[in-house]
Amino acid sequence: MQLKALLVNGDPTGGELLRQSLPGLGHEVVAECSEDANLLAQVGTHTPDILVVYCSRPAGLLAKLKELLAEIALPVVLFTDESDPQIIQRAVHAGVSAYIVDGLEAGRIDSILNVAVARFAAYEQLRRELKDTRANLLERKAVERAKGILMKQRGYDEPRAYHALRKMAMDKNLRIGEVAENVIAVADLLN
Repeated sequence: MQLKALLVNGDPTGGELLRQSLPGLGHEVVAECSEDANLLAQVGTHTPDILVVYCSRPAGLLAKLKELLAEIALPVVLFTDESDPQIIQRAVHAGVSAYIVDGLEAGRIDSILNVAVARFAAYEQLRRELKDTRANLLERKAVERAKGILMKQRGYDEPRAYHALRKMAMDKNLRIGEVAENVIAVADLLN
């Protein structure tokens, strides 16, 4: 898989090895910047598939990475010399997909990038599923509450209240959750 990489170079030696190795592995370095650069602007300008970082002491960079990854979902591989468990935990919390300590060897780079991309994709899938599950739960709660309102105000039993919500949703070409929210809003307004 060919990747477009933005190289964030915090050390001339490590950055040089990455700069030379990535094209040889079939990846394109779309840009290179220092760790002090505005990463959000760099990613917005160059639209990389992956962020490849070499930074011997990443503590100062982690806040910038966290800010970037809150805005743009992107796999990040961080090559470093820092093995402090607290820094590693901060890196993972920031959203770094792969944190590689003392492992910058040309023969390992491609597999590290592939693992980081796969891990990132799996994480994004879980994140989407969690978001969908939360939305479904909120919708179900709204439907239950709307059924309760119809049962109380109209004297419907539960199946009839659900049928009324479902029929209105079909007639108005809306999701049942949207109809339930409308019923709740009207009931709140009238009470």
